[in-house]
Amino acid sequence: MAPVNMTGAVVAAAALLMLTSYSFFFRLSEKKKRKEKLTMRNGLVDAIGNTPLIRINSLSEATGCEILGKCEFLNPGGSVKDRVAVKIIQEALESGKLFPGGIVTEGSAGSTAISLATVAPAYGCKCHVVIPDDAAIEKSQIIEALGASVERVRPVSITHKDHYVNIARRRADEANELASKRRLGSETNGIHQEKTNGCTVEEVKEPSLFSDSVTGGFFADQFENLANYRAHYEGTGPEIWHQTQGNIDAFVAAAGTGGTLAGVSRFLQDKNERVKCFLIDPPGSGLYNKVTRGVMYTREEAEGRRLKNPFDTITEGIGINRLTKNFLMAKLDGGFRGTDKEAVEMSRFLLKKDGLFVGSSSAMNCVGAVRVAQTLGPGHTIVTILCDSGMRHLSKFHDPKYLNLYGLSPTAIGLEFLGIK
Repeated sequence: MAPVNMTGAVVAAAALLMLTSYSFFFRLSEKKKRKEKLTMRNGLVDAIGNTPLIRINSLSEATGCEILGKCEFLNPGGSVKDRVAVKIIQEALESGKLFPGGIVTEGSAGSTAISLATVAPAYGCKCHVVIPDDAAIEKSQIIEALGASVERVRPVSITHKDHYVNIARRRADEANELASKRRLGSETNGIHQEKTNGCTVEEVKEPSLFSDSVTGGFFADQFENLANYRAHYEGTGPEIWHQTQGNIDAFVAAAGTGGTLAGVSRFLQDKNERVKCFLIDPPGSGLYNKVTRGVMYTREEAEGRRLKNPFDTITEGIGINRLTKNFLMAKLDGGFRGTDKEAVEMSRFLLKKDGLFVGSSSAMNCVGAVRVAQTLGPGHTIVTILCDSGMRHLSKFHDPKYLNLYGLSPTAIGLEFLGIK
């Protein structure tokens, strides 16, 4: 028998092994590159959104439902309002209402102002914030540290010309007027000259809050600007749907501007009309009665009591006594009333049981999630928003001395404050 020639077979086998190895490592390299491409984000703006959706274990186990929290406190600016800030500025730039070098103004109790101050520099803009002087001091400190200018004013009704929102609107007009005069060259060094009866009269004007180089102003108008709603319809809602793979029974959140509740509720119900969406409303707000009874009034007003603030509550940024354009976009199946004490107790419960250090609106949202679970019964998946962390609520909501002044010191051991033993 002739000897078998092994040379060709060995060469072929070696070549096949090399080709297979090369193909394997090539695919591995490409996979790694794709992964790196997916995980790398282009600057601060790209880092906003796609926040984790986590199971809140303590509440899920206590109710028999899957209670999930969207961790918006992990956005670069520390809150859900980062999404809104980006959308508002992007749309303003695209429409020509704002230019690089311009001033974005806003009246805000804190979170939206922080987000605008965070995001504006990424677009070559500056930020001016008008804030009520009873908001937690650390919020205005953060805004100033971010490079924005802060104007503190006393809290008054929205109908008053000096409500912080109305002042912010005027500041944008002032910036536009300044930019217009600079372009026309009619003003020099702050002194306006005009002819009166053949004589020149010099009128020294008050110094402007803004630099002469400002290219104009834009009032963000988070309450009425539907970019707020669109940020959540196009971003937060789809993310929740994707993260739950469409397996969601209910969504619940409080409302300030109403943008988050409106955008998410409408998107989820557009995807599946069986998804139930609910409001959780703090003390002093009229939205609960509007949603459940069709009448816009607060329990405090019905009892003949008038608070210093139309929505005077320890929770900041939620609760309101008017219907905004954003809130009117919401598709709701009902609402629940929460209390300040429930929000405080919930925040301490979440910290103790889950290690979640949340702010007042996040705590109120979790109160709402438990109320929804009690209404629907076990076996349902409920999503809410963890708007921001407790870091910007240290001087009030997380200050034992402050809480004690108002009889809000936490005393609960478990969830007995919500009727769960």
